[in-house]
Amino acid sequence: MLSDTFVVVWEGIDGAGKTTLLEEVSKILEKRGYRVGRYKTPSDTATGRIAKTVGNSAIIDPLTRMLLFLANTSDDSTTMSSSIEHNKPSFYFIDRYYLCSIIYGLALIEKRTNTPLGGNELKSFLNLVEKLGSKIFIKPDAYVVVIVDEETRLRRLSAKQERPDITYELDTQLQNKALKLYEEFKNMNPEWVIWVENRDGTLKDNADKIANDLIRRREKALRMRVS
Repeated sequence: MLSDTFVVVWEGIDGAGKTTLLEEVSKILEKRGYRVGRYKTPSDTATGRIAKTVGNSAIIDPLTRMLLFLANTSDDSTTMSSSIEHNKPSFYFIDRYYLCSIIYGLALIEKRTNTPLGGNELKSFLNLVEKLGSKIFIKPDAYVVVIVDEETRLRRLSAKQERPDITYELDTQLQNKALKLYEEFKNMNPEWVIWVENRDGTLKDNADKIANDLIRRREKALRMRVS
């Protein structure tokens, strides 16, 4: 934890309703008296704009794309840390962080090159990035990973056709590869991950359960700090 702030990274496959669920949980926590800070990547900073424009170009190779998005999360970590230090929220929600850059990067590399990449590669790359960025990246206290079945996911994305980066989101093969890597991450870190299947009609119930879980985790972390 940074000071008394419990840092939660929200991850998951595109179209699962992650951001909507994040906002719903934020409302519940705020109604209960907690202060919630939020940050979304890729951002509108210089590196965020490059990641979204250059990184989402169809002609960019997958390694370059991954590194561009990873650079944005690294670059924005200073901004996030300053926000936490200044505002001292009870919870700080990061809507996608470096894990997303790595998982989707590996998934796209596997798809484009037919090179099998799984849990071993994810663990090795993630450990290296966290080691090299130990003074840069914010250490998450918990991850919320949001998934949904493919039919529902594609239907939810149908309203986003105006977005320039929709091609990757509609790529079922890419999303399935990313999902498998998220599952590998969950299996490696079961104590950190809140795994949520965000089916239609479950938003309120899921939000209540996540809010209660996060409050419990924060209180436990605070007790451990005191002891």
